Amino acid sequence: MLRAYLTRRSASVSILLGLVLGVACHSGDDDDATPSGSSGAPSTGGTNSGTGGTTPGTGGSSMGGSGATGGSSTGGSSATGGSSTGGSSTGGSATGGSSATGGSSTGGSNATGGSGTAGSSTGGSAGSSSPGGSAGTSSAGTSGATGGSAGTGANPCDTALFCDDFESYTSAPNGKWTLRTTSGAIAVDQAQHVSGAQSVKFTTQAGSKATALMRIADASIFPVPNNVLYGRMMFRIESEPTQSVHWTMIAGLGVVPGQTYHSEYRYGGQMPITQNSAFAGSQLMANYETPDWYADKSTPGSDCWHHSNARVLPAAKWTCVEWKFDGATNGMQMWLDGAPADDLTILGHGDGCVNAANDFTWTAPAFASIDLGWESYQQDDARTAYIDDVVLSTTKIGCP
Repeated sequence: MLRAYLTRRSASVSILLGLVLGVACHSGDDDDATPSGSSGAPSTGGTNSGTGGTTPGTGGSSMGGSGATGGSSTGGSSATGGSSTGGSSTGGSATGGSSATGGSSTGGSNATGGSGTAGSSTGGSAGSSSPGGSAGTSSAGTSGATGGSAGTGANPCDTALFCDDFESYTSAPNGKWTLRTTSGAIAVDQAQHVSGAQSVKFTTQAGSKATALMRIADASIFPVPNNVLYGRMMFRIESEPTQSVHWTMIAGLGVVPGQTYHSEYRYGGQMPITQNSAFAGSQLMANYETPDWYADKSTPGSDCWHHSNARVLPAAKWTCVEWKFDGATNGMQMWLDGAPADDLTILGHGDGCVNAANDFTWTAPAFASIDLGWESYQQDDARTAYIDDVVLSTTKIGCP
């Protein structure tokens, strides 16, 4: 079992000690793979599915509370001709604080009567008409805070690389999607949805490692121009870990340009956050992995983290999650409900690493796949999550 390397930034001594005692050790490997057919790619799930060649398993990562010591272990299983190795536990904790919430501005639009165009400024104003027309009335737009786009009614799918509202599937996503499950399941479901009549439901069983991720790695999408990819999904998690459990909801994987090893950008969370002595949620964080290191120590190690400022996702509520993976600058950004989550921005490196120097560069891969869903790397209860209205694009998308 790996021990967590923890970096504590802002909690009091009493809270810090409580967190350190509650940090869970990472007990399973964290599995990722490049698109099927790629040689030398990390394995998928708890068991590799490729045949022939050596398929290194992805090392799992988890972020704990500061003050503990960490290390790495090996684990996982291998399929024919493949090998899988274990993961590592990463340090860091945070308590208290309130999560930032994103507001939306009111954009003006032109009503009937007149040929004038709508206003789209923050606060929204009535669109004025040209000579001979009557003034249009204002209406609520959908623009977010800084970095958002005005609610002009344009369909982002008109220019996007990929869109899916999951209305065309009868049992589970297929076509350009491949499903990755270990102690988990994925199916379309009509109990929860944002648009249309159904979304995708992800469930995982209680245990030390669970995966329910859907992957898109289609050649019609990847590689992306300039290696800069924007994404959006509507995401809902019914409950969150109340203990230290590292989990992932978004991951971008590929080979590092000019190298032979893979790296991965991830957004997820780990540490439990309390507000007024009550559990508020699981603190969001960015995570960086070089998964080949777990099987081949000649490649760079990493397992690096960057914690948010006690920011959490609300449970049992749909959240618009947007992200940018910027291979040109080795950067990551996130927006929640249209508002920038600046405390989750990465530019070059994060707060620290388990298997590398703390200022280790988060060198972006040439993105070749995106995973969406739920994956946990430590002992956790059963989880249920939903995803709807996924868009991948070369520009920022905005919320529906």
